[in-house]
Amino acid sequence: MFFSGGTALRGLSRALLTHTWRSVHLLTPFDSGGSSASLRSAFGIIAVGDLRNRMVALADPDRPGFMAAAALLARRLPVRGTPERNAAALAAIGAGTSPEIPHLAPTVAAAVQADMAAFIVAMPDDFDLGGASIGNLLLVGAWLRSARQMAVAVERWSQLMDVRGVVRPVVEADLHLAFDLNDGSFVVGQHRVTGKTCAAPVATIRDVRLIRGLDDPAPATAQISEDVTAMVHGADLICYPMGSFYSSVLANLLPGGVGAAIANAACAKVFVPNTGHDPEQRGLSVAEATRRLVDTALAGIAEAPSASPYRPSVHDVLDAVVVDSETGVYPAGLDLDGVRALGLKVIDMPLVTRNSAPGLDPNRLASLLVRLAGARIRRA
Repeated sequence: MFFSGGTALRGLSRALLTHTWRSVHLLTPFDSGGSSASLRSAFGIIAVGDLRNRMVALADPDRPGFMAAAALLARRLPVRGTPERNAAALAAIGAGTSPEIPHLAPTVAAAVQADMAAFIVAMPDDFDLGGASIGNLLLVGAWLRSARQMAVAVERWSQLMDVRGVVRPVVEADLHLAFDLNDGSFVVGQHRVTGKTCAAPVATIRDVRLIRGLDDPAPATAQISEDVTAMVHGADLICYPMGSFYSSVLANLLPGGVGAAIANAACAKVFVPNTGHDPEQRGLSVAEATRRLVDTALAGIAEAPSASPYRPSVHDVLDAVVVDSETGVYPAGLDLDGVRALGLKVIDMPLVTRNSAPGLDPNRLASLLVRLAGARIRRA
């Protein structure tokens, strides 16, 4: 099981298909940039772009019509296209006259037409289609046709794409992220810290929290569902993987119930820190990033109601940290002694290859994680 978001796990997801079709991916729904931003504003919906990306990454590439479906889901309308031409493109998809439709499997073609038709009917008159992702629009249409339940919409599209695994948002709450910086200021919105759509803040990040909205930074809470809790409890391995450290990894640990579910999962738990540059992780050694991950997960347990006097410890939420000390690039250093001082095991392996550098090789990492699934990790 992975707590992640964004595109950092695209290669690993594809590599996992050669080992298992049972991986579970809980994704952060708080993205506030790109095509998802306008959809969130218009529909009061969670971000859908990462869900779409992960489903395509885990889909069976040998399924008839896969290439056509993947291409359609990845297609974007022209940023500078006129409103009339962009609207006409959507109408053609909904009517089944778009050139991609004949290349889709019949069940996929029917879903595409129905979901796009539902989106067109609900689309606000002033909605800007410039740069819109067709796949995101289809997921919103599926959500509308599924009584506004994203888990149901994602499950339906997972079946259509023959997704070899489970993809879910960690929660379906329409919330956003705020980041407290080390200079005492704070930044509202995930898109303002990743360095992708605008420059990352000069000051480094101290903490992340849930808020009501981009225009309302009041603190907010959300609770994971019983289904998500059951998925965490049933995991063979829990992995906090590489990716945007605060907005993808730690953000998944903020909703209520996540920390407690992790603590109650009887499996190994590993952290795979980033190699290379992550704007959100500036100034954090691997040891310090590990401490912050543990503190965030434990904070969730502390907030959970319990009649038990038991006090959770680091080993409830993490067993080991995976690194490549020889070839991996860790800009703020490793400090493996600091990791071991927490009582955690260090799994140090050659995971960065010439072709993958500075990132971890997805095939090597997939093999390692599958070997660790169901294993008992001897701690430091």
